[in-house]
Amino acid sequence: MRLVADIGGTNARLALADQGAIVPHSVQSFANQDWTHLYPIIQSYLEKHQAQPDDIVLAVAGPVAGGTARLTNRDWTITCPELIAQFGFKAAYLINDLSALGYAVPSLTPSQRQVLWAQQSIAQHSSQSLVVGIGTGFNVSPVLQTAQGTQCLSAEMGHVAMPMAVAQNVQGVLGTAQPFPTVEHLFSGRGFEAFCRQMTGQPKINGKDVIAGYGQDSTFAKAVDTYASLLGQLLRELTLAYMPTGGIFLAGSVARAIATTATQACVTIYEKPYHISGTKPSGLYVITDDFAALNGCAQFGRSASPQKGELEIA
Repeated sequence: MRLVADIGGTNARLALADQGAIVPHSVQSFANQDWTHLYPIIQSYLEKHQAQPDDIVLAVAGPVAGGTARLTNRDWTITCPELIAQFGFKAAYLINDLSALGYAVPSLTPSQRQVLWAQQSIAQHSSQSLVVGIGTGFNVSPVLQTAQGTQCLSAEMGHVAMPMAVAQNVQGVLGTAQPFPTVEHLFSGRGFEAFCRQMTGQPKINGKDVIAGYGQDSTFAKAVDTYASLLGQLLRELTLAYMPTGGIFLAGSVARAIATTATQACVTIYEKPYHISGTKPSGLYVITDDFAALNGCAQFGRSASPQKGELEIA
């Protein structure tokens, strides 16, 4: 038996997993603001479910390094040694929440993902996929699936300089690309809001209002469609960088809002042919399952058998 947890900035979701599957009716959510730390949440959960799992796999919305994770907006520090010492786990694993989604990718069912564009079926064996997370910030999780198991590699794509093709398009629309020097400056919650304010000429508009008014306000619709086309261009650049033949899987509040609202504007750019022989757009999907990260934690290490003890994946 395994305890799995998805710790976001606002809520913590915990569940029990057995043989790689979530135990029915074991998912429980906690509002972080009601607790002083994660450890009392774990204690309360285990007492309620009268469980003593062998290990814990915990996905955190924040940096993970050296067996330590920090949830910066709540000033919580979580470590593998403390988890083992306090709760008697035989092993503890900390992974980034985007990596957790990566581990869920091979087992996603059609009901857990929305198809935005698909020219080919998802490869079921050796394949490379890419999770693209656009929410508070931006990052990617490259996913390598082989017969030996699934591996999710580390990246810091959000801090990479904006690709020239995207920057040129931004400049063509706004007259300047200076406010968006890196990928995350544009492709994040703050970036979407800043872009819409410049596009609409409304300096106090917020992103949620723009999305909500997409079908009623032509100015808002134009801003969202333009942003979606920029996202399509970025996804083309990521395709060349990571060659995700198994598909690109979008996650995060901004990605989901843009891709499902202005799908055609994004796909029209994304599906254009490449000038490189043999290179084609990959299938494009949105992860719609809110519990996908928990499923990824349940799948973590199932085939690859990580070393017993502590492990972190940034």
